[in-house]
Amino acid sequence: MPFRISRNKSPYFPKQLFFRFVLQQVLGIVPAVGIVAVCAHLYLIGVLPEAAKQIDRALIFLVIASATIVAAISLWTGYRLVLPLGRILVKARSIQHRDYSAREEETAAVEEPSEWSDLETTLHKIGREMQSKDRSLSREREQVEVVMSALTEAVAAVDKAGTMLFYNSQFALLFGPGRQDARLSDFIRSPDVLEAFRETLKDGSARQISTQLRLKGEAVSRHFALSIAPLRQENDQLYGAIGVFHDLTELRRMDQVRIDFVANVSHELRTPLTAIKGYAETLKEDIPAGDPSRKFLETIERNTDRLIALVHDLLNLSSLESGAEIEREQVQLAELTSRVLGQLESVRAAKRHEISVKIGTPVLCADPKRVEQVLYNLVENAIKYVPAEGKIDVNWEIAEGAARLHVIDNGPGIPSEHHSRVFERFYRVDSARSRDQGGTGLGLAIVKHIMQRHGGNVSVSSGSGGKGTHFTCSFPLDR
Repeated sequence: MPFRISRNKSPYFPKQLFFRFVLQQVLGIVPAVGIVAVCAHLYLIGVLPEAAKQIDRALIFLVIASATIVAAISLWTGYRLVLPLGRILVKARSIQHRDYSAREEETAAVEEPSEWSDLETTLHKIGREMQSKDRSLSREREQVEVVMSALTEAVAAVDKAGTMLFYNSQFALLFGPGRQDARLSDFIRSPDVLEAFRETLKDGSARQISTQLRLKGEAVSRHFALSIAPLRQENDQLYGAIGVFHDLTELRRMDQVRIDFVANVSHELRTPLTAIKGYAETLKEDIPAGDPSRKFLETIERNTDRLIALVHDLLNLSSLESGAEIEREQVQLAELTSRVLGQLESVRAAKRHEISVKIGTPVLCADPKRVEQVLYNLVENAIKYVPAEGKIDVNWEIAEGAARLHVIDNGPGIPSEHHSRVFERFYRVDSARSRDQGGTGLGLAIVKHIMQRHGGNVSVSSGSGGKGTHFTCSFPLDR
């Protein structure tokens, strides 16, 4: 229904303003008329003393008539001035209370154009605009409520004092309904969650945390990824924060099932593979070198070795993903690098590679076995893929508060579109060439997980002209 306001006789009449106006008119004009009459009386008595009685009666009649006329004019003028004000007050109050039910009459409220009619028209337009905005806001509110209720994630917003501004049905389902003026701490007692909201309300920056929350009626805690963002007004002033609770419990459970399955299968495969390898080696000893069946046994032995290496890498990866403890101690980097290069010496010599080593930091606080795995996998990869007589650099240094390992080669390099995926398990840049070189496809995935367990990271980049590969591992320094 369009916005309409009655233009007929107003149900409200501003009596106080009306009587004040009339009283001011009467008190201002009547005494003036009286003073004029007295002055005229004195003057006429001086001129015509014999007609004093007739003059007095005429002056009295004149004063009474003048007062009556002035009062009537004041009443009529006040009524004409104040009546439109009553209508305007009614309109203003209806707009204030969002009352748009009144209908507009065809007759005009003010017969002639004036400031009152302009003001009334302006209020009429304001009312229509407010009605349109109210409808638009109502539709947007309904749409937001539908979207919020359809979300599978719990959403809650708080003001700067920590009082709830709103929350969706999923939040109420997980953490229970609360009062209208409830605080976030009435729903969630976790110090991590409350501190994250406080920090966002303090510095106005978005943040993400992982936390475990024990819900009412559940014996096991759930895993949540909480994303918090600030809420700002049009002038960029912070007035609250909104948090989205992503329930990762089922994902974590499925991930753990996968880890356990891979670990169990890998463990069960070790025994039969060891037996196959042992029997193949025994049979090979009893067969002469020129016998064709010896090649079959060598093929069985070679593929058994690949399966054993794959099972070993899968067990390593499962151990890292399941949260195996990192045993930190002082690692002598020169000794560790020399030991790893010694293990790979026969492979390096076969391809006549030149390996240069630079130790910029003597020690590192980390798990020595895991650091050895990282260096071994990176150098082994470089030896595999760098052509004969290539060059490989192994550098340790301290940079930006971290101990960094650089393994640089001058091989064919890795195209930039593969950089984001080379650390995925079983991912191969060139499948055919990778199979010819051997390997399980898990070496770089193991490197990534070892670095994550140490709180560091690993990255890859290409050399100049797209040739060569540069792996960088950053170990955070132990303070």
